Amino acid sequence: MDGMTTATDIRLADDNDHEWLYTLHELAHRALVEEAYGPWDDAQQSDFFAALITDYDAYVVESAGQPIGSLYLGTRDEDTFVALVEITPGQQGQGLGTSVLNWVAEYSQREGRGTVLQVHKLNPAAKRLYERLGYEPAGETETHFLLRRPAGLPA
Repeated sequence: MDGMTTATDIRLADDNDHEWLYTLHELAHRALVEEAYGPWDDAQQSDFFAALITDYDAYVVESAGQPIGSLYLGTRDEDTFVALVEITPGQQGQGLGTSVLNWVAEYSQREGRGTVLQVHKLNPAAKRLYERLGYEPAGETETHFLLRRPAGLPA
């Protein structure tokens, strides 16, 4: 997925971004992780983060040249898989998540793919956002809803 550029200021992450990306991960997800699984375990979360960086294409979302979010993309079956989207807490609720997901939808559309993601059941606001953007139920686990946005929907 190299070479994707857009006015949304999303760029591939490099090694210099990893510390900031991990800090963002903690800022964006610590409360949910602790609510769902108990106290934040830094070693466990570091392992989770290392797998994200290894297994997915990591992107940095920027505004005015400053990092404000992250995006991790891969492929699941024939769809684009959104492994994780994170926006800094102070920037949430301003349409940035929508902008990032529209960017992903445009990418998927160009590739003739649908888009899939999962959302934790303790995050109903994110689930509502995804549904508003055309994601439909596609399954669930004990902890997450799986949602899919079919190929062909306009971004």
